[in-house]
Amino acid sequence: MTDADVTVIFNPRAGGNKQRFLSQILQHAGIKVELLQTTHPGHARELARKVRAHQRLFVAGGDGSLNEALNGLLDAQIDGHEVPPLGIIPLGTANVLAVEVGLEIRTRAIADYINNPGMVWVRPGLVNGRAFFLMVGMGADADTVANVSLRLKRLIGKGAYVLEGLRNILFPRHRDFEVSIGRENYRVSGVVVTHAQHYGGAFVISPDASLTANSLDVVLMPGNGIGALSRYGLALTLNRLHAQSDVSVVRAERITITSHCGPAPLQIDGESAGKLPCEISLSPYPVRLMVPPAYAELSSMTDHTSPDLLRIAVD
Repeated sequence: MTDADVTVIFNPRAGGNKQRFLSQILQHAGIKVELLQTTHPGHARELARKVRAHQRLFVAGGDGSLNEALNGLLDAQIDGHEVPPLGIIPLGTANVLAVEVGLEIRTRAIADYINNPGMVWVRPGLVNGRAFFLMVGMGADADTVANVSLRLKRLIGKGAYVLEGLRNILFPRHRDFEVSIGRENYRVSGVVVTHAQHYGGAFVISPDASLTANSLDVVLMPGNGIGALSRYGLALTLNRLHAQSDVSVVRAERITITSHCGPAPLQIDGESAGKLPCEISLSPYPVRLMVPPAYAELSSMTDHTSPDLLRIAVD
């Protein structure tokens, strides 16, 4: 690899320890990079949009920073430009995408991945025009993301979400959503539309979901109140949420969700992002995601997004 092949978008607000971790990773990789630092919210999207197609683009940050960069790449495609492959240097709070593709958060493992990535094609999800790699959530999880203390998040990381999640279980807000999938309508208090198996880190929310699938998994949770939310939360930590008797998982390509309880927040890839109603679908613009070789090899055995299928989807 030549030095000019690699661009890294990095958010300096990640903190001193994470900056040192990034430096160690790049030193182990033995490469020099063009390092682009973000200065304001949305900046990663602006920067990714301008990265040339012959480069390899890595985002050093969390799932929110990756989401911004993903949207920048889709912006460039909509404008008619070819875009670079996108990779992960996990420095965030949960790093769900890194967990999803099996990237170990160790200096040597990430350095090896940077030098020898596999590639998979992904059709991102779209919610009200904004792209996502992982998921969209409404209900207790979106309330948690919307109300988590940023100061506490900086101090204790994922623990801030745990504390806010417990508060939402003990003092639940009334949520009443209608989910429309084709001719079917579902009345629920919580819903997660996911392209990924994992949620909140290593927890499995939908074991059959796949980044490379031409569909999304819709996890429908009808229960409300302390009892139901406590049961869902415990089941999630045991990777058994999908197996709860009142929880349904439906596969779909297009979903509409409305609220019967007034304005309600939604979260996209772990970041608060607007209010309901929303329409969710798959983007016609695929991206190449750089992943560990083992994940690329596994995906090739069950790949639903070959270049030919993607070309048909775009056309």
